[in-house]
Amino acid sequence: MERRKLRVLRALVNISLISVVFGAILNLLSGILGNYYVLIIGFLVALIIFYCYRRADSEAASSTSYYLWRYLPTLLFISMPIITYWYSRDAQWALADIISGVQISCSFVLPVLCLLYVERVLKNAQQ
Repeated sequence: MERRKLRVLRALVNISLISVVFGAILNLLSGILGNYYVLIIGFLVALIIFYCYRRADSEAASSTSYYLWRYLPTLLFISMPIITYWYSRDAQWALADIISGVQISCSFVLPVLCLLYVERVLKNAQQ
């Protein structure tokens, strides 16, 4: 595959990752915090992740700094809303909570992990 197509595909994966993380923050924290706070937090997180992705792109794919700039912010910002959501619940686990956990896993965690893998393969193919 030519280099330009690989760059376009990586850009699409990056946009998808940022939108999934932004959606996770909006979805999970909107019931806990106010809507304006959630929007502000979501935009700040999206900007931070975008900056980290730009820094990661300047590193070699095999370096430790690439992994830190690429994976740490994404996993941190996808896990923080999930942990906050689960700790805000006081009741014991019911069937609705289990369904909610499966929904969160299928809607946010699995797509992020798959997109991170695709981005890694595209980065290796580009070099």
